[in-house]
Amino acid sequence: MDNVLENGKTLLSIRGHMSGLTKKEQKVAQYILEHAQEVIYQSVTELAERADIGETTVLRLCRKLKFNGFQDFKLSLAQDLVKPFERLPMEVAEGDDPVTISQKLISSHYQILEQTHELLQPGELNRAVDALIRADHIDFYGVGSSGFAAMQAASTFMRMGKNSCYTADTHFQAMKAALMKPGDVAVGISITGSTKDTIDSLTLARKAGATILAITSNARSPIVKLADIVLLTVARENPFQGSSMSSKLSQMTVIDVLSVAVSLGMKDEAFKYRETTAKSIANKMI
Repeated sequence: MDNVLENGKTLLSIRGHMSGLTKKEQKVAQYILEHAQEVIYQSVTELAERADIGETTVLRLCRKLKFNGFQDFKLSLAQDLVKPFERLPMEVAEGDDPVTISQKLISSHYQILEQTHELLQPGELNRAVDALIRADHIDFYGVGSSGFAAMQAASTFMRMGKNSCYTADTHFQAMKAALMKPGDVAVGISITGSTKDTIDSLTLARKAGATILAITSNARSPIVKLADIVLLTVARENPFQGSSMSSKLSQMTVIDVLSVAVSLGMKDEAFKYRETTAKSIANKMI
């Protein structure tokens, strides 16, 4: 076994606590020891499913190991396992020159876009477009890097005349969600599908009668269980990456597909509003 795996303090801590764990905790602990490289990319839901135990058992194990939660545990585990250049796609090596890095990254991004296309289910995509065309109001929800995607999406749909909005403040997100109505669409963007603030806002929007559209890379996440329509994206990142470019590319590609399809569905109306919004900011240009 790799020395990093053998000497990592997190894995050593798991081994040291093994005798004091319950049978279910031992089961998930053993899974982590045998699949450590995979675990750093998994959500708590995925890990629980793979280890065939409940999510509460995973969280209880993290607490016994003196971590604040699952993300804190994954960050420590990733620190043990991940080397700096292993975090880059297409196996970028330390000696690569800029041209080689460019070739590898662009090739990786191309593959991500292809995989994103393969993940998009025609039925769900058509339902999403129809819901957005009919929507009286569209609210976009996301935090962190997914918040930037949500902000871009709101701007894009506003330009074509859709009454759309995004706010970064999670308190305002919650209030806006609670005020949504039937006929409105709440779009939740989350790479992991487990972002608490986004889940909370979508829950409020659902109670208010809005249609829930989820854009996520985790098909077994809480956001999927909450959503009426799900569009899956491609993302594979460890806790050190925060949000990789691959995740942003995948998210923005899906948003671009939706906006173009909705624009075509609105026909001349979308063009009219694009012209109106363009004129509204024309005097802002130097």
